[in-house]
Amino acid sequence: MKSFLPNMFYYGFPIVLLSTIDKEGKANVTPISCSFTIGTNAVIALVKLNKVYHNVMEVPEVVFNFPTAAMWEQVDTIGPYTAQNPVPDVKKDKYTYTNDKFSIGGFTQLPSEKVRPPRIAECPMQAEAIVKQVNDRDTYAIVELEIVQVHAEDYLVMEGDKINPLEWEPLIYNFKHYYGLGEHKGVNFGIR
Repeated sequence: MKSFLPNMFYYGFPIVLLSTIDKEGKANVTPISCSFTIGTNAVIALVKLNKVYHNVMEVPEVVFNFPTAAMWEQVDTIGPYTAQNPVPDVKKDKYTYTNDKFSIGGFTQLPSEKVRPPRIAECPMQAEAIVKQVNDRDTYAIVELEIVQVHAEDYLVMEGDKINPLEWEPLIYNFKHYYGLGEHKGVNFGIR
């Protein structure tokens, strides 16, 4: 076994298409892969030089749009674009400015019910959230949020208010590669 410390350690997270708006009401969408939830609380990590961070600081509301594994190419299409203008120096070699990643990705904006940023129609599940706290670090921020509304296609909902894990196929980002879930292995002892 080799011991080392890589410069990036993305060991596999679901991708979220995070929609935000700026103080003028211009919407932006950004794929993120650093998030987790517990109950109705969520935590995300945002790079401070990106437009999404600036939007969250101006309008502390977001929508988590959850793409399916089949949407990986659509998600990857917006990857090389930034809504930050001018493009930060450290991103100039790989990123191009655009003011409309929704169109580039083929994403349709839907109004949200409890927050200002839009939802994405192509994503079968979305969660509206409000920012509760921003913990700034050197180059990134840890953002704590509260989920205030969830939207899910009927086929994903079971027992009235639970997401059916046998139907949900999230897009997973694992060491900069896209994956689906793969074969179902079993259920937790607590629900058998």
